[in-house]
Amino acid sequence: MGDQVQRTERKLADVRAQLEESLKQGQLERARHLLSTLHPADIAELLDEMDEEARLLAFSLLEDVAASEVLDEMEAEGAQDIVEHTPKERIAHLLEEMPMDDAAEFLGDLPPDLAQSLIDLMEPAEAAEVKSLLEYEEGTAGRLMTEKVVRIRRRWTVQETIDYLRTVDPETETFAYLYVVDDDDRLVGVVALRTLITSPPDAHIRDIMQPDVIYVTVDTDQEEVARIMAKYDFFAIPVVDREGRLAGIITHDDIVDVLQEEFTEDVQRLGGSEPLEHPYLSVPIRWMARKRFGWLLLLFVTETFTGSVLRFFKHELEAVVALSFFIPLLIGTGGNAGSQTVTTIVRALALREIAPSDFLKVLVREMGTGLLVGIALGVVGFVRALLWGSSVPLAMVVGLTLPAICIWANTIGSLIPIVAEKLG
Repeated sequence: MGDQVQRTERKLADVRAQLEESLKQGQLERARHLLSTLHPADIAELLDEMDEEARLLAFSLLEDVAASEVLDEMEAEGAQDIVEHTPKERIAHLLEEMPMDDAAEFLGDLPPDLAQSLIDLMEPAEAAEVKSLLEYEEGTAGRLMTEKVVRIRRRWTVQETIDYLRTVDPETETFAYLYVVDDDDRLVGVVALRTLITSPPDAHIRDIMQPDVIYVTVDTDQEEVARIMAKYDFFAIPVVDREGRLAGIITHDDIVDVLQEEFTEDVQRLGGSEPLEHPYLSVPIRWMARKRFGWLLLLFVTETFTGSVLRFFKHELEAVVALSFFIPLLIGTGGNAGSQTVTTIVRALALREIAPSDFLKVLVREMGTGLLVGIALGVVGFVRALLWGSSVPLAMVVGLTLPAICIWANTIGSLIPIVAEKLG
């Protein structure tokens, strides 16, 4: 697998060099041929890395179907650059080529005025579908779903259902699951395509459907949707509106993007910074500074408490100067223990393994963990202090301080994420 990835990367590097040379020499047919040999996702990666002039020229050589997929795969900065320098009529046509949920997501990342101008140029049916999706709040199931979903009736026979499927719009997202609705379009069951095909032609849908359907609502947070789909290994999940009517479905490819976004945000927050909404190199330095300043200011203020503690014990430190040699070790151990705990608890909260109501259980577990780890580190610290030539009483102080620090760090490290989750 690793060798295959390396070969693909080498191929992309070679194609990029050839493509840039062809564009520079004006050999557009050769450039068009090179692009035709690549997957749209690979083309998007190449275009994101090119300068503006080469990117626009290469994009203009793509056929509409490939161009729509490439536009959907590109990073926000490069995609917006193409939108701003390509005739709006073509961009509107490319949006019509995309699944409407992808088109809505794409338009949602553009400035409102530009997005509206593109919607106005789209075919009325597609424009109406995109606008209906954009009405849902960003980050919810309603924004992620596609409305093109197969709806069948429980009174139909298997043969009638199969005949109906032959007439369904070929752009319908998936046929893996067929959703059963009543006369008011309320979701009442689901039938797997395999079950349908293997059932007798005269069997009724109501007899072969699964009536207990797991679904989400249009207002469900996208992270919760991802959690449910991962838990049940779903390829797709139905979305219902506030009245229980089937509104659409969300497929696994959309959830992969959500998981990547949420993971990136969690990692950036764990690193002490507000998440970046755009690729790293496209974010202005002043925005980067603003994102980080708040967290750094908070950490700066909390670190002053350390200084206050040291000032309180300054006479003891003056009397036993050797104690000051161990302060960086002790502070570092506390910080590391706290970081480990915070990371573990944040992950557990994100995966719904724990809830804020479990704080007492979490506190007891982390205090126990801190005690065991602290004792082990205390032994190591005691020996290390002796090797540095410290007296036995001083080594004992270091050895006993480490368990106390680990217990305290684990206690605070477990409570902070739970409190933050409780406060939203």
